[in-house]
Amino acid sequence: MAHFADAEKPEGIVEPMRHIEQAAEGLDCPRSLSNSAATLWHPEAHFDWVRPGIILYGASPSGQWQDIANSGLKPVMTLRSEIIGVQTLKAGDTVGYGSRYRASGEQRIGIVAGGYADGYPRIAPSGTPVWVDGVRTGTVGTVSMDMLAIDLTPCPHAGIGTPVELWGNEVKVDDVAAAAGTIGYELLTALAPRVPVVTL
Repeated sequence: MAHFADAEKPEGIVEPMRHIEQAAEGLDCPRSLSNSAATLWHPEAHFDWVRPGIILYGASPSGQWQDIANSGLKPVMTLRSEIIGVQTLKAGDTVGYGSRYRASGEQRIGIVAGGYADGYPRIAPSGTPVWVDGVRTGTVGTVSMDMLAIDLTPCPHAGIGTPVELWGNEVKVDDVAAAAGTIGYELLTALAPRVPVVTL
């Protein structure tokens, strides 16, 4: 058994496979080598068993969802919430802890139930994608424990009760993870116990 560290790269298994072949010389034993990336992109390393991980969630081992866009894989987890408040900012108004976001003009924002205590990344910067009312928009300001703010400028019909997809079919978890400087696996496995899970 082995596990490739760089199988998302075209030449990422060449050197490890050389070492594996040397170590297994003269041995007649089954092999399990392929992680998600090798399962997708290196069929020569499949051998007896493959061990897919992140692709079981429909996320990419490279961290770029475009790399699996034509694979037929689909997201198996959607994190959604809804708007619980709406505010209109004027130029100079700030949003969130640390006042890290300042409106440059009049701007409508929504407050979404959900924050880092639910497993959403606190370090996600302004502009991290979300899906609201059929439109891709972004977060605004610092993510709080129980709430986050989103830009409703491109969503004029969104209001209290409008559903918000934080990641799932429309907003890929890889995009949220990339914005937050992490990987999709961390987000998918960090969902807090207090978040209601609905199995379909």
